[in-house]
Amino acid sequence: MKKSPIIKAFTAFVLAGTVAFSATKFQQKQFTDGDKDGDKSLSKEEYVAVKMTAAKRAAEKNSKEFKAEAVAKRMGNAFAKHDTDGNGKLSSDEFFASFPAKKKK
Repeated sequence: MKKSPIIKAFTAFVLAGTVAFSATKFQQKQFTDGDKDGDKSLSKEEYVAVKMTAAKRAAEKNSKEFKAEAVAKRMGNAFAKHDTDGNGKLSSDEFFASFPAKKKK
């Protein structure tokens, strides 16, 4: 089921207002480093590469097996969910919104 243009625009507007100020320096660096072509957005390939790098580091840090194929598939599927305007790229707001909210202590 396709989202209507109105719903896409509203979602983008809400994301822009809620996540622009909540991105961490780490998330901002991931976005900037991942944007290989410099178009201020992440293609599916760029997004998967960013997430693969982070998952590999986390696996190494926690002495866990890194299952590249499974991670790539999961991140490829997640891309469509986070591409709220359906343009095939993630804006910085869409990327930052892809991170779970931090729990308050």
